[in-house]
Amino acid sequence: MPPSTQRPNQPSIRVVCLGLHRTGTSSLADALDILGYGPCYHTLRVLNNRGNDFEKWAEQYEKGDPEGIDNILQGYSSVLDEPAADFPEILYRIYPDAKFILTVRDPEKWEQSMKKTIRPLIERVLSSADPTPVEKSYLVWRKINTKVNPELLTDNFQEVLLRHTERVKKAIPASQLLVYGVEEGWEPLTAFLGVSVPDEPFPNVNNTDKFRASRKLPPLQ
Repeated sequence: MPPSTQRPNQPSIRVVCLGLHRTGTSSLADALDILGYGPCYHTLRVLNNRGNDFEKWAEQYEKGDPEGIDNILQGYSSVLDEPAADFPEILYRIYPDAKFILTVRDPEKWEQSMKKTIRPLIERVLSSADPTPVEKSYLVWRKINTKVNPELLTDNFQEVLLRHTERVKKAIPASQLLVYGVEEGWEPLTAFLGVSVPDEPFPNVNNTDKFRASRKLPPLQ
């Protein structure tokens, strides 16, 4: 499908967030909803209802098919988080007129967050004697992703984040890319999107404690 082609009655992707897990993508998704860029395709939002999407994304690590990725994202106005964030070059080909945002975070803090959230969640799923269909689908994607980023299996998480940041900056023209930390709040985001600052606080959701509680991981000591 040519990038400019839109399907009838289907929102076109207007905003692409290329930040990795634990870089504030959940807070940004809520912010985009407030600003009128929903519905948002975010991993946590579609996991329960569209768990088999992970299998579709896993195929894309080998195929890299723009039409296949566009099919996954039909019906959404914005997309955030992985797996989509692992395809910056293809997403730019599909949606060349979109606004692109790279959520960033201090690499050391990002590594600490990943080890307290994503890693224990994966370890629990791997050790489960009877994983749910959604968990099985998630593991299909995770298996492929760790081949692409083997550092995720070690203690060298920071290399993954730094390499990804440079990849995105190379793939997306600077005029279409906002490198952004969610702690900066509304002003840089709304200025980049060309919209007004809303009269409500910037969302702050899914921090480490909330992540662990929502996934029934034990509280940190």
